[in-house]
Amino acid sequence: MLFIHGGSAHAHWWDLIAPAFVDDFHVLALDQRGHGESEWPGEWQYSSLDYVSDLEQIIDNWGYGAPVLIGHSMGAHNVLVYASRNSGKLRAMIAIDTPPDYSRQSVEFLRTYAVKPPRRFESLEEAVRSFKVLPRETLAKKEILEHIARLTYKQLEDGSWTHKLDRRTLTREPHQVWDQLSQIECPSLILKVTKSPVLDIEAARRMVAILPKGKLEEIGDSYHHVMFDNPVALIAALKRFTATLP
Repeated sequence: MLFIHGGSAHAHWWDLIAPAFVDDFHVLALDQRGHGESEWPGEWQYSSLDYVSDLEQIIDNWGYGAPVLIGHSMGAHNVLVYASRNSGKLRAMIAIDTPPDYSRQSVEFLRTYAVKPPRRFESLEEAVRSFKVLPRETLAKKEILEHIARLTYKQLEDGSWTHKLDRRTLTREPHQVWDQLSQIECPSLILKVTKSPVLDIEAARRMVAILPKGKLEEIGDSYHHVMFDNPVALIAALKRFTATLP
């Protein structure tokens, strides 16, 4: 089981979720390129197809067989693109709160963040206090956000602290995948988070109608970052789906 985080996040965003599956799966979470502890490419290489290329190399060469591939937000979009090209290499696919396309408005909004210089903080404590998710709405407990924040920043040679993220990742070049959904032949779960505006419910239903083996589930009492806002419900939804896999 391989977990793929969203944009500006890192593998530890799954810390509350992944351990629930270790009795049944070999569970891994990936820092995508430019995020967390992963290296940064010399030149900008952060299109959907760049991320998918990484997934192809990892899954083709790791020796664990076909995974259940789970993504959230940007990570879920990358999962959709990967699955549209490689569904025969997957046991199943789960996409959490992402549409198959990016609106031009979303792409331009993220570009406004990409061009800003990264903030620097005098201490890790100051950085942790400044930590916020995007979109901003969240029901997460303070201790959950603090745990994630402490794993989000790195110390520079001058002693200051800054986000581990390569801000160039915010310049997106998404691959539109509506027309390829019908090629995802593995069992597929689309998770719609009820309070989140990122994935419209009608779009989610349309996705499931196109997917050959698609299922839809909704999770309430959560905004976009469901692994923080309602981890219990997310774990339950993932367990219900994976229990149906052959």
